[in-house]
Amino acid sequence: MAEILNAHGSLNDIFVVELTPGDFASETDLRAFVRSLCDRGGPFGGDGVYLYDAAPAVPEAWFFNPDGSAAEFCGNGMRCLGRVILDRRGIEVAEIRSGTRDYTVRRGATTPEGVRQVRLEHPAVNFDPKYPEVPVVAGHSPAVLARLPELDPSLAFTAVTIPNPHLVAVVDKYVESDLVAMGEQVAARRELFPAGANLSVLFPLTPDEVFVRTFERGAGLTASCGSGMAAARAVYSRVGHADPERDVTIRNTGGMATASLRVRDGQWFPVLEGNATFVYRADVDPRHLTRRDRDPYPDEIRAYADLDEQNSARLRALGVDAS
Repeated sequence: MAEILNAHGSLNDIFVVELTPGDFASETDLRAFVRSLCDRGGPFGGDGVYLYDAAPAVPEAWFFNPDGSAAEFCGNGMRCLGRVILDRRGIEVAEIRSGTRDYTVRRGATTPEGVRQVRLEHPAVNFDPKYPEVPVVAGHSPAVLARLPELDPSLAFTAVTIPNPHLVAVVDKYVESDLVAMGEQVAARRELFPAGANLSVLFPLTPDEVFVRTFERGAGLTASCGSGMAAARAVYSRVGHADPERDVTIRNTGGMATASLRVRDGQWFPVLEGNATFVYRADVDPRHLTRRDRDPYPDEIRAYADLDEQNSARLRALGVDAS
C-alpha cells in the first residue's frame, strides 16, 4: 500500500506520492499507474503525479504528466511537494532535486483566509532554447520566434525554458478557443518542438496584474501552470513591460500567485509564491487502483474556496471571460 496526497497550486491538482520509479516493476507499470491515478473517469483524477524519495539530505522527485509522460518538473506541484518536505522536517527552507536540477522551497506567508503558501525559486531562465527549424523575427534575438502561421500570424511568441520548454505571447484580448487551437497545433508539430512545448498567453490587466493561461504539453488546458506563470513573468520583463525585480500578481482561472525575477550575474531567476493546499489523502494499492475512503482537509478546502472566489470576482471585474 502507498499513501497518496492530493494537493493543488491554483487548482492545478497534483498527487504527491512517496514512491520512486524503482518501486515499479517496469516503466510500463509506472506510466499505467500515473494514467490511472490521473484519469478523471477513474477512482481519483488529477493533473499530474510527483513521486519522491524523502530519505536523502536533498530529497529526489520525479514528475509525470497525466498521460504518463515525464517532465523535468512542475511548478505548482513543486510547491505542494515542497510543503510536504518542509512540514515533515519542521524547517523553513529546503532543496529538492527534480529532473537534473535543485529547486529551493521556502515557507511563504499564510493569507488572511488561512491559505498556506510556499515560495519557489526556479533556476535561471534560458531565452535561447534553439528549437530546430523555427525562423526568428528579423532584428530580434533568437528568443523571439517568427509569427508562425500555424499558430496566429498576428502574435510573436517568445521561447523560454525554466527548464520546461515554453512559448509565450502577450495578447490584447483573451480568447480561450484560440489558445486551445494553438496548443493543439504545437502538440502536433514534433518536428519543430521535439520535446513538446507549453503554450501560454499573457493578458495585461493593470500595471501590476496579469492574466496567464497555459495549454500544457501532455495535459492540455488546466486551471493553472506554475512553470507557465514563471515563464510568462520572465517574458513580461523581456518585452519591456515590467522591471524584473518588481512583484507582479499573476491571476489564472484557478487562483493567483506573486512572481518576480531575482537578477544575479546577469541572469534572471523566477521566484513564485502561491498556495500549496492539501485536499485529501488516501491509501491505495499502486497495482490495482480502486476507490477508497479519503481523509479530507476541510479547513484548507474552505480557506482556499474563499480566496478563489475573490480571484474569480476580480477577473470578472476586469472583463476576463475564462471557463
